[in-house]
Amino acid sequence: TGNMLSFIVYYIAHNPDVKKKMLKEIDSIFQDDKMRPITKDDFYSLSYCEAIVKEVARIHPVVHLLTRYIDKPNKVAEYHWPADSLFLINVKAVHNNDDYWEEPNKFNPDRWIVENFEPKKSSFLMFGGGLRLCPGRKLATIELVCLIALLFRKYEIDLVDMNTPIKTTNSGTMILCVDLLVEIKPRN
Repeated sequence: TGNMLSFIVYYIAHNPDVKKKMLKEIDSIFQDDKMRPITKDDFYSLSYCEAIVKEVARIHPVVHLLTRYIDKPNKVAEYHWPADSLFLINVKAVHNNDDYWEEPNKFNPDRWIVENFEPKKSSFLMFGGGLRLCPGRKLATIELVCLIALLFRKYEIDLVDMNTPIKTTNSGTMILCVDLLVEIKPRN
């Protein structure tokens, strides 16, 4: 969640039109009350904030490598695989594939709020997929959406240097944020 929040702050800072739209949604829900707790109804009204979470996860996945193992021979993608085969799934490649996504390299949270939009099957792996889909996916989404609302309704958060790329490291299966300098001040 901490890494995702860092990536979210980075992409919001680099996309002022997204930030403006997000703040409009947050302000319309909370008005001028910067202290009121978030309710269940508030969460369901924060659809653009949720779209930002999904789009950041699509364009900059924290978990960029998934593994799957077959214990008996199987046919996958028109190939016959022997038992004990291990598959590595490159999440970033799937999330940036133009067979699945329109303008896949463009950060565009609006794609998630188009009426009846649903990603093509197995094209969005934010929480894995299949039988091993993350059991905490709903809680993680709620946490991130609520964190965005809590932070940005009360604070102005900007990058110290807009020209510095986000610094990350690869831990094997995860991309971790190691350095993101921000300036935080109260919102007027």
